[in-house]
Amino acid sequence: MVGTSLRIVVRRLVVLIVLAALVATALPGARAQTEVRYFPETGHTLRGQFRAFWEANGALANFGFPITEEYSGPNGRTTQYFERARFELNEVGGRAVVELGLLGIEVTEGRIFPKVPPIENTADQRYIPETQHIIQYGFKEIWETRGDVRIFGFPISEEIDEVLEDGEWHTVQYFERARFEYWPNFPPGQRVLISNLGRRLAPSDRVIPVPPPGSGQPAPQPQPQPQPAPAPLPPSVNATVTPPEGPQGTTFSFDAFGFEAGENVGIWITAPDQSTFGADFQAVADGSGSIAAENTGIGTDSSFPEGIWSFNAQGVRSGRQAIGYFRITGVTAPTGDPNRLGQLIHDDLPRQGLSFILPVAAPPGAEFILIGGGFDVNENVVAWVTLPDNTSVAVGAERIVKDGTVVQVLVPTAGLGEGNYTAVINGQSTGAIAAAAFRLTSDFVAGPGTPRPANVSGGVSPSEGPQGTTFQVRGGGLRPNELTELWITDPLGGYLLYPEPFQAEADGRIGYNPPFDLTATNEAAAGVYGIHFRGLESRARVDVYFTVTGPAGQGTPGASLRMVEQLIATGALPRTEYWVRR
Repeated sequence: MVGTSLRIVVRRLVVLIVLAALVATALPGARAQTEVRYFPETGHTLRGQFRAFWEANGALANFGFPITEEYSGPNGRTTQYFERARFELNEVGGRAVVELGLLGIEVTEGRIFPKVPPIENTADQRYIPETQHIIQYGFKEIWETRGDVRIFGFPISEEIDEVLEDGEWHTVQYFERARFEYWPNFPPGQRVLISNLGRRLAPSDRVIPVPPPGSGQPAPQPQPQPQPAPAPLPPSVNATVTPPEGPQGTTFSFDAFGFEAGENVGIWITAPDQSTFGADFQAVADGSGSIAAENTGIGTDSSFPEGIWSFNAQGVRSGRQAIGYFRITGVTAPTGDPNRLGQLIHDDLPRQGLSFILPVAAPPGAEFILIGGGFDVNENVVAWVTLPDNTSVAVGAERIVKDGTVVQVLVPTAGLGEGNYTAVINGQSTGAIAAAAFRLTSDFVAGPGTPRPANVSGGVSPSEGPQGTTFQVRGGGLRPNELTELWITDPLGGYLLYPEPFQAEADGRIGYNPPFDLTATNEAAAGVYGIHFRGLESRARVDVYFTVTGPAGQGTPGASLRMVEQLIATGALPRTEYWVRR
């Protein structure tokens, strides 16, 4: 995860769909549905109680044209859909009563809309205590003058932004039976529209036009509807999110600006269902009013719903706001290329001074740990990253930890592309340098579905299993007691080189004494792991692979580090200064 993480709990709400009776146009149940009115605009008819209710309660402006004929609905009631509503005929006290379906609730099923505290009602704003939401301005006027709760129900959201049929973002508000839309380019008095939720929810096999009564013409067949394109991201305001889009498992970083220098800034995120989640910290704006130095971000996994999310920030003193949008798509950890998993790259990534970097390679967005030694106890140090084009980016002081002569630096890579980079620590008094090259690459990503490469001079038992499985790694073919290199590749694309040589056994085998056993904890990502040895004298290789089964998105980055720590704890690997410092 890059920067400070936000703790998210994705809550799900099951909304029970009910129908509320309307106190209007209650007609005797024995009255037949007659007096047919045909609408050539949609090719459907309207009659009886439904026609009387339609004409008496706003007609076309509130409900739109009929888009189905009357039919017996799933609940056994006579039902008819309109562009903006659904009528149902119910028996109440022996009388037939027209009721409106809760289309606003049905179309938002599963979404969570945060409630707001009460406000003082004014001519422009009105607080609805029944649902704890506010109606204001044009939406308030339409609601109050065209039927209020009787026709539209109570509000179930605040005003929010959504992409409508024109492909643009508009302000909308959901009510129990409707959705209001604001179209600023329309003439005054015509800018608030009622959404065609009936068209979204009507059964497709019922939306078939019928010929005019008595015409004898056959009904035309329905045409397939094109699939809507994904909604574009709305423009961010005083903020940037990097990257703007990515699959589950992506780490997104957030920068916001325009605040007062030195003020605290509250941060939260908004999910696609409009539920909000606050951070357990406040950022502090720097002298330019930016929070870039806070390195705020969030790591996602399969529990994060797909859709458009946003980071939100507000200055505590100034009240200034910023919002940055990003989209989560698809599944975590794409299937990898098994032909790339055994490649050796650390020979091409040099080090200078007393230094080591963990991991040596990982996909863009990962966080690296550079450890350097040989500095004066009392000197200050600075750190930077040299990019492939030989330009440099400073690492913030808050990411540098000095302990005596050893320095540890957390190296972020959000927003950087694939390629070779170098992380550098420089002592300001001694001029000492500790530097290590690393690579941003997706070559080692090996998520669920990646075929295991063939083992070389060894094997793993079992070859696959879920989290909790202990995998026994065994190998041979090395020279007796020779020193070997060890590196591990993991499904999320990490390539971790152990800092110190590892000694083969007297018979040239690996993993027997002591046993080289790895347990996949609940941090272990699903996919293929590679365990690699190379003799420093013989250059002989041992490459073995196993698969942790489970859904994409399971696990967290850093599982390879946890595996090495297991081996150190069991005595299979010696503890080094790097692990003491880390």
